Amino acid sequence: MKKILFALLSLSLLLALAVLIAFALMVSKQATVLTPPSVSARQVADAKDWLKQNLQLFRGGQQSVDIQLSQQQLDGLLALSSTAFSGLDAEAAFAESELRLSGSIALPTSIYQGYVNSEISLHTSTQGLQFGQWKVGQLSLPGSMAQHIALRLAERLFPELQAEELLASIKAVDVSQQQVQFKVEPVEDLGLKVAGAYKNLDQLKDPQLASLPVAIYYQKLSQLRKQYGEQQAISLYDYLYPLSFDVAMRGEQSDVLQEQQALVWAMAIFFSQGTFQKVMAQRFADDLTLEAAPNNVTLAGRRDLLLHFVYSAGLSMAAEQGFSASIGEFKELFDSLEGGSGFSFADLAADRTGIEFAESAKNLDKAEMFLAAMRSARSEQAFFPRIDDLAEGISEQSFAQVYGSTNSELYQQKVFFIDQRIAHLPAFLNPEH
Repeated sequence: MKKILFALLSLSLLLALAVLIAFALMVSKQATVLTPPSVSARQVADAKDWLKQNLQLFRGGQQSVDIQLSQQQLDGLLALSSTAFSGLDAEAAFAESELRLSGSIALPTSIYQGYVNSEISLHTSTQGLQFGQWKVGQLSLPGSMAQHIALRLAERLFPELQAEELLASIKAVDVSQQQVQFKVEPVEDLGLKVAGAYKNLDQLKDPQLASLPVAIYYQKLSQLRKQYGEQQAISLYDYLYPLSFDVAMRGEQSDVLQEQQALVWAMAIFFSQGTFQKVMAQRFADDLTLEAAPNNVTLAGRRDLLLHFVYSAGLSMAAEQGFSASIGEFKELFDSLEGGSGFSFADLAADRTGIEFAESAKNLDKAEMFLAAMRSARSEQAFFPRIDDLAEGISEQSFAQVYGSTNSELYQQKVFFIDQRIAHLPAFLNPEH
């Protein structure tokens, strides 16, 4: 018996030592992939055009399609993802018959101050995806192991996505020195599968999400809509003002922060439309009966500003701040490339105010400050900044000439100016001041 216990103890110690050694080999003090360059309007254009083109291909029919990615398009997608998800830096480089993908992920400081550096190559293949050696820190592993781990992890965390089916849809890969081409078979109901995985991700991040009383506030919004009618334009204030009393009263009997979170979710769903509304509502699908958004509700007299506000608030609730803070910038850069209204700092102000509205649901002091300010508010000026002096209709060319990119000093000064204006609104004053 003692021998068995000794053997088990020895095995446990060996396993612990192996884990520590693997951790030491995988983690580095320095990132091998540095912070990506600033996101330019051109990069956003490339990423947007690629996504738009291939979305149309998937919708086109039932036959296999060829999806191509050039270095420029790949750089745009990686720049967007690196900027959107804090802690991730990624880059790609083409070589003959292979695409080298490199990335550095910053570990949470609560675990260790370091990075996991990874590199893998994608090869030309007539039999689906074929990877070369996978380097993780100082470890060198078979590429098939990376694919297997990613597949099993996706199946475990996101069964709705049916990752094995998605992987099987990629029939061939052709890598040249300038582009990579995938031959892909269309996947049935791909949008619904992605939305289902997105819902599951939210529940993994916050198991209490499904228990929020979103349906209660959604119903209250619906009742207010019937009360106001839709003949005349009204401000979002006319909805937020009475609901702030409901949140405060219900919060006295339960958790005011959860009530505020439910309010933000309900407003993001109620005032949005189309696919965005359906994706946001999937988190609470069992409790909600969706209705079309009212078309007479505005901010600063404009419906487009209302949409910017609620879309950004909803996305912020579902994402980390690093992603939500760039929502407005990407949306506005997209608009500047449509040949229409162009980049608008007024729209960006609405985006960032929506993010701040969502932030009021993530901190108890901010929630109480917001509710107190709204219960004494007399207009939307309590929670929405003036936008009459903010430039709009800036074309891609003009934006590039004046601001260069979203990381330029001049652009950041404009953002700081907008943020300061928002921070001085009664609803968003710093509770410490």
